[in-house]
Amino acid sequence: MHIIQSNSTRTRRAAVAAALCLLSACGGDRAEDTQSGAAAADPAAADTSAMGMARRALGPEVAMALGFRIPNRDPRFVAAALPVMEWVPDVARSGSNVAPGGFELVIVEVTPESHAVHKPGLYASREPFLPRLDDTATAPPADSATLSRMMGVEDVDGDGTPEVWAAQYTASPDGGHTWDLRAYDRNSRTMYQASAAYGSVAGGEGTRQTFSASVDQNPATRPWLTDRLMRLEAARPGVAAGR
Repeated sequence: MHIIQSNSTRTRRAAVAAALCLLSACGGDRAEDTQSGAAAADPAAADTSAMGMARRALGPEVAMALGFRIPNRDPRFVAAALPVMEWVPDVARSGSNVAPGGFELVIVEVTPESHAVHKPGLYASREPFLPRLDDTATAPPADSATLSRMMGVEDVDGDGTPEVWAAQYTASPDGGHTWDLRAYDRNSRTMYQASAAYGSVAGGEGTRQTFSASVDQNPATRPWLTDRLMRLEAARPGVAAGR
C-alpha cells in the first residue's frame, strides 16, 4: 500500500530539493542539518536530515528515520518508524491484526515533485526490550537505540540493494515465545519472512525455524535472516550470558 502526495508549495519543494542534494552528496545514509540560500530562510526547509524528510511526509510522531539509496534509482528513500496507536490489519499476513503499542516501519520515497509513502507490512513490537504499552501515561518512550534492535535497513542478500526489516516478539502463556522477522526489498517489492519458536512453543525445549517461499527463491537471504534471529534471541532480557 502506498500514498502519493504532491509537494505543492514553493517552501516544500525547496526543502525536498535541498534534502536530495545533500543526500546525494553524502551517500544517503545520514544528512546533517544545513542552511544556505533560500533553504536557510525557512526552518522547515533547513532540516534536510532523514528525520526532517520523514516528519514532513508523516508528521511529528516519527520515532526513528533511516535514509538509504537504491542503486540506479533517482528517488531518495527513508525508512521511518511510526507508533501503532490502534489495531490495524497486518497487510503481509491475511487475516491477522497488529496490536497497538508497537511500531510500523514505512518507506518514504522522495522526489523533487512529490513523495510517496509505502506500507509493506513491517511491524516491531515493544517487547522484549520495552514493556508492554498497557498504560500510555507511564510507559517509557522508545528511543532510536532501542528501536534499532527491532528494525533497520541492511543489505540482506548482499546484492548492493538494502532491505528494510523489522521484528515482532510474542510470548505465549505456557512460557515459550516466537520471533517474526521480515525484510522487504523495495526495489523488487519482495517480502522475506522468517520465524523462530522457542521453548514450549516449539513443542519442547529447542528452536523451530520456518522461512517463506520467497527465501527459497533467493537463498542468499537465509544466512542473514538466521543470524538476525539469533541476535534478537541473544539480546533478549533474561537470556543467560554465553547461551
